[in-house]
Amino acid sequence: MDRRTFLALLGGSAVGATLSSIPQSSAFASNVRIIRELPESDVKRLAWTVDDGTSVESVKRYTRLVAENDLRLTFFIYSAMGSWLANKSEIQPLVNSGQIQLANHTAHHPALAGLSTKEIQKELMIAHNFIEKHFGVDVRPYYRPPYGSISSRVVNAAAEIGYTKPMLWSGSLGDASDISAPRILVHAKESFHDRSIVLAHANNLTSAKVFQPMLKLIEDRELNLVTLNDVYDPDGSGDSQ
Repeated sequence: MDRRTFLALLGGSAVGATLSSIPQSSAFASNVRIIRELPESDVKRLAWTVDDGTSVESVKRYTRLVAENDLRLTFFIYSAMGSWLANKSEIQPLVNSGQIQLANHTAHHPALAGLSTKEIQKELMIAHNFIEKHFGVDVRPYYRPPYGSISSRVVNAAAEIGYTKPMLWSGSLGDASDISAPRILVHAKESFHDRSIVLAHANNLTSAKVFQPMLKLIEDRELNLVTLNDVYDPDGSGDSQ
């Protein structure tokens, strides 16, 4: 199944460091929990997460949204896309400040459940090395399997190379492919709530048309935008609050 068909159904290079050079953590695999929502907290928290980056301009607009409104977002990097380096000069200061957290969304965006253990690890490691080389951060333990394609083999393969936090989602803007701006806002109203991990995509410019109404919705609902690092301990082992 090709990428366009898979996105429609959703609605919604060499490896720098070798696998053998990455600390193995297979002992953690049996304890890995697939995460779909944030843990309970005394404050209302929302994780707005942005995948892919097939559009250079969309990545730019999301980055400026963060900078201009003092927001906290998580970007899941699909590293084969040129948008990340094209916007590096604007992204890097926000990564340094912690307002933008980077996480792993693989190198070439395959459905991981259909791959072998070595192929899964290679996809994650190419993206891992890209992010570390160009943005100076080790993004473990957080990754998002493309299309939500996950299995016990994916969980175990990822955990063996330090990726022990598979992040799915509990809400979506439905904007992976073409969608109207009013429809995105409908999805936001359904998805922006306490403990929600919202899936968005930097693949087109439609979401930018309703950035301000979405921010108003977050304000009206008294939600606090958080990155994954804001929520979990630095080692990814639990809730930080």
